[in-house]
Amino acid sequence: MATSVLIALSEPFVRMGVEATLAEQAEFDVVGHADELDGVVAAVAEHTPQVLILDSRFQQRDDKLMPAVMELNPECKVLVMVDHTDEECTVRRLLTGPREHKLDSEMLQNLRECCLLALRESAKGCLPKASSPERLVSTLEAITAGQVWAGPGLSEYFVELVRSEPGRESKRITRRELDVIALLVEGLSNKEVAGRLKLSEQTVKNHVGRIMDKVGTRNRVELVLYAVRERLA
Repeated sequence: MATSVLIALSEPFVRMGVEATLAEQAEFDVVGHADELDGVVAAVAEHTPQVLILDSRFQQRDDKLMPAVMELNPECKVLVMVDHTDEECTVRRLLTGPREHKLDSEMLQNLRECCLLALRESAKGCLPKASSPERLVSTLEAITAGQVWAGPGLSEYFVELVRSEPGRESKRITRRELDVIALLVEGLSNKEVAGRLKLSEQTVKNHVGRIMDKVGTRNRVELVLYAVRERLA
């Protein structure tokens, strides 16, 4: 059975291109579309699509839109189509951490149009509007299969960091832990790290133990290698 898709895009040419692409794919069935923000929730309620292709401009204008869609249809997988390119996404990723900034609400508010906000608010994927038809189809196939899709500028680690709920206990590495990791990579001992960060040596030991537990390493050498490989320092 084909996957039902609702298209909610504000630009007619983009919407027509998406619809024409999906019309050629037997695995997807376009059940409706919404041209205006005010019609998105009503269209979701009417068609109960399995996938919603959502304009990031609608999301930007109404921060209650995604929660309303998910309340109406919790099983709906949302693909947000964004105005920026993969290259711009990569720059945003570099400017927002994970080392430089915590992913708090204020930071996300400053990136309202970015993939980061869409992923935080339960979207299953993000795709530039300028993407090729082939990429649109492959992205839809990925999210309908249960994957989370993001552009090449967002690593698996960073996507997981974004999707972590604020204040919730998780395996997210904190800013202080990243500071500790950076000094471990420099080859400093716990005592030297403590002196540099103005912490007690026991506090540093506690940080190192928690970090190793979070990333699944058994000793400092493995931790340093992991940090270098994942570019955490």
